[in-house]
Amino acid sequence: MPIEFVTSEKITIDYLNRVNHIKQVFPKHFKEPSIRKFNINRQKIIEKLLDYNQKINAPKQVVQNIQSLSQPETYAVITGQQPGIFSGPLYTIYKAISAITICERLSDQEHSFVPIFWNASEDHDISEVNHITVFKQNEPFKIHYHCDSREVAFSHIRLDKSEAKKILTIIDGVSPNSEFKTHLLKEIDGIIEKSSTIGDFFSRVMVYLLGDLGLILIEPKSLRELMIPIFDRLIRKPTECTRILTETGSKLNKLGYSPKIHKKPNICNFFILDDEGKRLRVTYNGKFQVAKKIFSQKDLLNLLDENPSRFSANAVTRPITQDFLFPTFAYAAGPNEIAYYAQLKGIYDFFSLEMPVIFPRFGATIVEKKVSKVLEKHKTQIHELSNPEKLLKRLAKQRIDDVFTSFKDETLRRMAEVTRGAESIDETLIGPCSLARGRILKTIEVLEGKITSRLKQHDLITRQQIIKAYNNIFPYGDLQERNINVTEYLIKFGKEFLKIVHENFLNANYGEHRVIKC
Repeated sequence: MPIEFVTSEKITIDYLNRVNHIKQVFPKHFKEPSIRKFNINRQKIIEKLLDYNQKINAPKQVVQNIQSLSQPETYAVITGQQPGIFSGPLYTIYKAISAITICERLSDQEHSFVPIFWNASEDHDISEVNHITVFKQNEPFKIHYHCDSREVAFSHIRLDKSEAKKILTIIDGVSPNSEFKTHLLKEIDGIIEKSSTIGDFFSRVMVYLLGDLGLILIEPKSLRELMIPIFDRLIRKPTECTRILTETGSKLNKLGYSPKIHKKPNICNFFILDDEGKRLRVTYNGKFQVAKKIFSQKDLLNLLDENPSRFSANAVTRPITQDFLFPTFAYAAGPNEIAYYAQLKGIYDFFSLEMPVIFPRFGATIVEKKVSKVLEKHKTQIHELSNPEKLLKRLAKQRIDDVFTSFKDETLRRMAEVTRGAESIDETLIGPCSLARGRILKTIEVLEGKITSRLKQHDLITRQQIIKAYNNIFPYGDLQERNINVTEYLIKFGKEFLKIVHENFLNANYGEHRVIKC
């Protein structure tokens, strides 16, 4: 599928195409990747990763990957997302499989790479994660997880097990029966029972789905004490990152791009968590203000020393925390994330870190047999389904094209005879003949349009087929991967579905959006 269908971000498209001036904001490129310099304590990270992943019942492949990080020639390929309920939209799964795939494609006799998924459970925007979408009778169907977050980080929100099980019951009711369905729903039910928070539930689902491929999971709350140097620097230079972002934004404007990150000058790029886990914004105007409280620099440094778990990175500093802690070689980014990373080089410099190589993730649209049949029957390309009314008009027009083509040809031939006869009588008659020919052709076009429009309305079977295919491929008018939950396809195809996606990504170009027939 063309990249323009996936994103309209000019800077992302230019990065994929490696436009020359992109080097000013992306010092490295995935087409010529290089390993960055870093200085980390591998053993501490291994201990944290082992502790977290063993608690979520990660399989041996994950444990082996974690232990391999003790070797200096082993590096991490990281990706991440906020913890959507039941894993959220398909692109979250695709990001994880992208990280796995990049590792497999890059590993050789000299270097090995392991995939790490950063469960961004510090986030608090519940509207992003409080629902899933599946299909009900060939139409997208949204199922809500009812939760009042009060801007509390997902790592602190208890999983409402009864609410999660209600979703399972609804999925069971709207999904088709299959040989995989009962087992899958039973497995997820068991995961719900073991889960404590929304963040924990997400990690357990992800490791159940992709642990066999070696995917390592981690939540930032488990690493907070190792992030102390990052927050220390942010407290000592409270608005420097904001200044850098603004400066880089101006640079992007001059290059013809629209910066994605905008901050007021007094914003500090971290949060303080209160006792309930609510993320409180921090501003600086000579003193630090957190909600209604005022802190001095010394106050915050003391708090950091006493209780680092109270500090939380924001969208700007989250990449810094992961690359400060891990031997990160690459980050697998979505199209919009690439645009965000365009503003971060100066932030990395501020922390004396090198940016990892940004690899564009793979994407996919799943085409089931019922949709393939519609496409084949009407000789239609997938991208044409994005505008079903235009497609229906084209299909209707095709049915009468031959009739009107011969009609127009015959009309033009007859008018040519009339014009020649008129010219032999009086040359001044050529103009009126030409005008008459134009009017006749215009009348034919209007007639053709009216007949096409009426045909489009009358052919209900074709309309139903096209609209159903449209709903399947472009639910809510958007890419399938941005809406549909993976359970839709796990019920239909089992965990083999994940292997099919994985195999497709292994053979794809970086950043490619694959059309996968199932």
